[in-house]
Amino acid sequence: MKSRSVCRVKPDHAAATAAARAERGRWVLACIYFSSASAKSAAHCVPGAERMPAYQPAGAYEAYAAPCDDGTALWVRYVAEEEPVPAMPDGMTVRVRHDGDGPGYSGVGIHTVTISTRCPRCGGPRGYDAIRPHRFHHDGAWFTVDRWTNPCGHTDLYEAVLSEARERPLPATTPAEAPAAPAADSPAGLILAAAKARRVHHAKQAAQLLDDRGHHTEAERIRAEIKARHGHLSAKQAVGLLLSHDQPEGGTR
Repeated sequence: MKSRSVCRVKPDHAAATAAARAERGRWVLACIYFSSASAKSAAHCVPGAERMPAYQPAGAYEAYAAPCDDGTALWVRYVAEEEPVPAMPDGMTVRVRHDGDGPGYSGVGIHTVTISTRCPRCGGPRGYDAIRPHRFHHDGAWFTVDRWTNPCGHTDLYEAVLSEARERPLPATTPAEAPAAPAADSPAGLILAAAKARRVHHAKQAAQLLDDRGHHTEAERIRAEIKARHGHLSAKQAVGLLLSHDQPEGGTR
């Protein structure tokens, strides 16, 4: 008996990378996997181009895995060569209409909920960056809800959004305080300057840069973190790693 492939459709990563390069920063569907573990493993491998040569050089692509109707989808995007691409947030907060949970009409209510930025149908990005208010009149009163258009073309109905918010609540996050800028000749400063000049993208390249400049201890620290994260570490994340290690215990005052 033949074993079932981990993919529902044979992946064409060369085509995916070509499509992603054609529109830098746009998420492209690379493959749909039967196994969520296989999709997540591929998403970890893409940034470092580990066992996936189509995504070379390391740091040129980002990836994530998300549930979809047919399994778990792998989405990728090209981020190299230009200014940094804005990160996709984990959640989007929207106002939706709610007409009650009972069998009869109980009046209009507006609920503010936080849902995933991934489409539940295909796993692609939702229109989190194009949310717009919509006012409507009902029973002598005005109400305001939010509307958005998903790039994938799937429509989010308010009823489904409310159900999603109840079933899969997202944890609240607090933005981290930005660290002070490192000295230009420090290991972190060297990586930041190289990243700004677009000479390095992935942490592997950052570690090599530090080795070339004689900062071998910091380079090994970065390589150890790359291994711990299965290759999923950017050059800027490596800077954060170095800064956090140099932070005195108990923080600053």
